[in-house]
Amino acid sequence: MKGKSFPRKNNPVKTRKRSTALAGYLHLMGLLVLLAAYTSGFGQSLSFELKESPDVEFVFNTVQKYQSGVVVPNAMTLRIIADGVNWNLYVGAETDSPGYWNELTAYSTYGNEPTTEMLELRFRNTANTSQQQGWFPLTDINTPVYIIGSESPGDPSVDCPGQGTNTSGSYLSEPQCYRFNVDLRVIPGFELKPGLYNLIIKYVIVEDL
Repeated sequence: MKGKSFPRKNNPVKTRKRSTALAGYLHLMGLLVLLAAYTSGFGQSLSFELKESPDVEFVFNTVQKYQSGVVVPNAMTLRIIADGVNWNLYVGAETDSPGYWNELTAYSTYGNEPTTEMLELRFRNTANTSQQQGWFPLTDINTPVYIIGSESPGDPSVDCPGQGTNTSGSYLSEPQCYRFNVDLRVIPGFELKPGLYNLIIKYVIVEDL
């Protein structure tokens, strides 16, 4: 005797969709400041000019941006004029708490405060005169990174187009040595506290006494 057959119920298999949600987002603002230092000697001067806008923003609102980071190429261009002097060029961050970005608005209580070293810079010109080749982390202005020269007085003179060029010259006549394009990069990862932060980047050019 054959058993009764019952219609099969259509029971679809339930699947879970994989998704990643960002609780808030990270918004970093870098305010770029130039300081020009002039020598005390008669007829001697040292200065540089800013070509691009001084404000740069990094907004991390996607998983890809958190993982891969954001690069701002040619964020600014430094154009140097050195008349009768050797010079040093260095860069550093100015914040309320050395080593950390200034927190303007917190979107969460979880996560780590972003450090200034998370922001990386790259100085480029056609003669490759920068002493810092490739990307390097931003440090506090009290312990700056020297692009040209050092904190020690009386560095050896280096003429264009040598690496570390620090003698008299101008971007008008020798742009390959006296003009720098500056790129900025941040790769935050997922451990930082979402929020709005800012810092000041100081580019300082001084006579090498």
